[in-house]
Amino acid sequence: MLDIFRCPIDGSPFKDKWVCENGHSFLEINGIIDFLSNEKTENSDILEKVAPLYEQLWAPIGLFLTSGGNTYSSIMKEAGEFISGNIVIDVGTGTGKIFDYTKCEVCIGLDISTKFLRIMKKKRAHVIAVRANANKLPLANGIADGVSAMFVIHMIPSKLAVLSEVFRVLKKDGKFVAVILTKNNFVSEFLARWWKLDLFSIDYYLKLLKEVGFEKIEYKKLGAWTLFKCAKP
Repeated sequence: MLDIFRCPIDGSPFKDKWVCENGHSFLEINGIIDFLSNEKTENSDILEKVAPLYEQLWAPIGLFLTSGGNTYSSIMKEAGEFISGNIVIDVGTGTGKIFDYTKCEVCIGLDISTKFLRIMKKKRAHVIAVRANANKLPLANGIADGVSAMFVIHMIPSKLAVLSEVFRVLKKDGKFVAVILTKNNFVSEFLARWWKLDLFSIDYYLKLLKEVGFEKIEYKKLGAWTLFKCAKP
């Protein structure tokens, strides 16, 4: 498993758990590989508070009300089936719900929240829990058959950096799926104000995806949200 990971500081391979060839060391605690143990990170206070209820109540009710009647499970199912493959990575995984619908031999759930990753390990023990930043994925080039980023990219300031990292870790013909809050209606504008986010149009994200190099780009509006599908050529 070590061969698919890279040091997030300098990109060097790991020679041991979890010490890279240049001597940078990281921790694995209670099944969570922590690449952020020496960094200060910020996560949404609201999400941290609702973490124990996120999968059962917060996400299902919130998505039903804001996505035009689509269900949380149906959205995750469509995304999970799209990216199924040998190695699959979910960026901003939360509780790892997408892995209920994803067929993968190596399943990696990545998040900055220890609380969410602990919940994921209890619910989905087969998923490798990784605490890391999305704009510096601790993974080797061209290793993933599929990558997802569900309900997270709009919350990250460095959107181009995240998409570039996703593109880097994907194999040729690897698939990427994301659901992003976009400037679709008054609901998306309300959510953006509530979360204190900059809200961008679908065209803005289409331009970013093309700039990074993605092809076969498709999108579908889901109320306040937009589901994007694409592939690495």
